[in-house]
Amino acid sequence: MLKKYPVFIRGVKICFLFIFSLSVLFSYKNVHASSSSFNVTLVTSENQLKGNVGYFNLLMKPLAQQELSFVLNNTTSKSVTIDMSFFRATTNQNGIAVYDSESEEKDNSLKYNIEDYVNIPKKEITLAAHSQEIVKASVRMPQNASNGILAGGFSFKEKNVEKHSEASKGVSITNEYRYVIALVIQQNTKTVSPQLNLNEVKAGQVNARNVIEANLQNIAPTYLKNMNVTAKIRGVSQSNLKYTFQNSEMKMAPNSNFDLAVPVSIQGNMTNQTSKALQPGKYHLSMEVYGVKDAEGRYQTTVNGQTVKYEYKWNFERDFEITGEKASKLNRSDPTVHYKEPINWLMIIGIALILIIVLLIFLIFISKRKKDNHKQNDE
Repeated sequence: MLKKYPVFIRGVKICFLFIFSLSVLFSYKNVHASSSSFNVTLVTSENQLKGNVGYFNLLMKPLAQQELSFVLNNTTSKSVTIDMSFFRATTNQNGIAVYDSESEEKDNSLKYNIEDYVNIPKKEITLAAHSQEIVKASVRMPQNASNGILAGGFSFKEKNVEKHSEASKGVSITNEYRYVIALVIQQNTKTVSPQLNLNEVKAGQVNARNVIEANLQNIAPTYLKNMNVTAKIRGVSQSNLKYTFQNSEMKMAPNSNFDLAVPVSIQGNMTNQTSKALQPGKYHLSMEVYGVKDAEGRYQTTVNGQTVKYEYKWNFERDFEITGEKASKLNRSDPTVHYKEPINWLMIIGIALILIIVLLIFLIFISKRKKDNHKQNDE
């Protein structure tokens, strides 16, 4: 979670070489950033599926081990140091399969973590000016991973990237160029169907903005591509509260989950605008999800005015509740909400009653004391 008022902004420009054209998922072309100090290509293996598609898609036998080769090329007149790493495929908060999940928790459906089966002997490589070097890695196929795929990506990132700061504005910008080459391994080419679950639904924040998060989980060892998600949330306690979300091009990695964020507050930059406070109470979520485009698919819907068919469809319904304490906490930390704590009339009435009772007791005491004094004077 980001801090409410960041003092220091880190802008990161990442140039991905997603040399990844998984025919059931992606269609990337080789891309080289003109400002990058190096580039990377792979050496195709004999057991490569679908030809030279720019990423490793390997058919391997149980317990088989294989060496992978990459060609690193320094395109500059100075030496360059490159960090090489590997991460399993995960799904980020935008619903995109990524390969930078070092700090991400493993999904509870993940039986075989590909990170445990990949070895990189040399993780730091220094290339002399205008030089080239072949680097190695190895991968081993688990014995019983007979269904579906294991997926991850090799990341190549320049080390000690120069930072450019603007002291007067308190801004630091780092230009970071990263190349990613995907690795997909499988024991057979049988099709595995994605399986989508809806887990917890709760209030939260993304970039210090109030959202309602619905955790989606793909528990199958296969990519879920072309996700077309429509989410509608309505207030049960307050029927005038309605929030919606729609995205027709999302992709989930195998055995992964992410929090789909339905906006409550205004997103992005604001000009003289404020968001309405998140209200506590009971809500209901309705979600419709299509997956995997197919001209012969059983399910169809309209996308940008065009009829699109899909192989899979899921419908989810879920009731959930946002407590007053949670709503107050989120509203206070959302800079777009001019939030005032709601008046607690019950507390005010309770305090008033206590004061009235104390006052009555005091008046009764004073009255009794006067009567006692008057009686003593008469005697």
